[in-house]
Formats: sequence, C-alpha cells, structure tokens
Amino acid sequence: MPEQIVTHVLSLGVSGLLFVMWWFERQERMRNSTAVRDADAYAGRLTQVNEQVLDVLQANTEALVGLREELRTSRAFEREWRERLSRHLERLGETPQLRKAAP
Repeated sequence: MPEQIVTHVLSLGVSGLLFVMWWFERQERMRNSTAVRDADAYAGRLTQVNEQVLDVLQANTEALVGLREELRTSRAFEREWRERLSRHLERLGETPQLRKAAP
C-alpha cells in the first residue's frame, strides 16, 4: 500500500497526506496495543503458573521435612527397641536357670 501512495502523492494534496499519515499511525497504534494486551495476558498466565509451581514446591518441601522427621523418629525408636532387646537378651543369658536348661 505505501507504494501506491507514493505514486499518487502529488494528487493527494496536504490534507490527503495528513490523512494517510494519520491512518498509518492509527494502524501502528492498534498493532502495538494488541501486542501490549497479548504481552500482558502472557505475563498474567506466566505469573499464575509461577505461583502454582511455587505452591507445589512449598508443599513438597513441607512433605519432605515431615518425612525426614518421621524417619528420624522411626530410627530413634528402632535403635531404642534394639537396645532394649539386647539388654533383655543379656539378662536372659545371665539367668542361671536358663543356663542349666540349655543343652
């Protein structure tokens, strides 16, 4: 279209040229406003996805902390249980009645 305008530039006159310039500027503004709206929409979606990812990461981190604490508790209980069992077996081994009964 600009090539056609250039060929008819002399016949347009000043008001015609001003109109054409206004028209092109309007078209450019419309394209830019559409691009800005698209960029804003994309930024909004990206922000929403980032928030969801951060929520998932936080939930997973909290779950891992809970599991780690549960594992520590379980290991401590298991260690205590083994120590008690070991002491109990030692006491049973020291009992004179059991020594005589054993072949």
